[in-house]
Amino acid sequence: MAGAFKVVSRIDNREIMAALGRLSVRAKRLGPAFKNIGEELLRSTRQRFAQQEDPDGHKWQPLKDSTKANKAAHGYGGQNILTMRGHLRDSIRYQADERGVRIGTNRIYGAIHQFGGTTRAHVIRPRDKKALAWPGARNPVGSVKHPGSRIPARPFLGVSRRDRERILEIIADHLGAKA
Repeated sequence: MAGAFKVVSRIDNREIMAALGRLSVRAKRLGPAFKNIGEELLRSTRQRFAQQEDPDGHKWQPLKDSTKANKAAHGYGGQNILTMRGHLRDSIRYQADERGVRIGTNRIYGAIHQFGGTTRAHVIRPRDKKALAWPGARNPVGSVKHPGSRIPARPFLGVSRRDRERILEIIADHLGAKA
């Protein structure tokens, strides 16, 4: 899975690791528990897009006015952060096996939104036409030198306090089924 992801089996939480240890002693297979954990993390990660907040409950940094104007100019009326067409949100997947669960995206731009950073300077050329034009431009142009953009971190992947509680509940359910 390319892009950004979190490895849940490496959560730095002693309570969860101890519960997984108890489950591994009592159960022959951990895959079903990891699958349920993956489903829960998938649900909570997608919910973050609706709430526009990180795993710690902090609101994502608001969009710049220029980004809002660009979205409106291209017919994306909603001002939701990290959502132009919904490709990033819809690309979130998990992979679960007997050793753990990973959740993430294969969208290459997922990492810069998760961690923040600066895009490199580049030249923009028209794809389908002979020139570029936009409202406010004096004349159509053949290319534009873009200086790069600073993208703030807007973490969407991670394990919240509520996720930790749910993971412990899932493990307890699987321990109860093995009793």
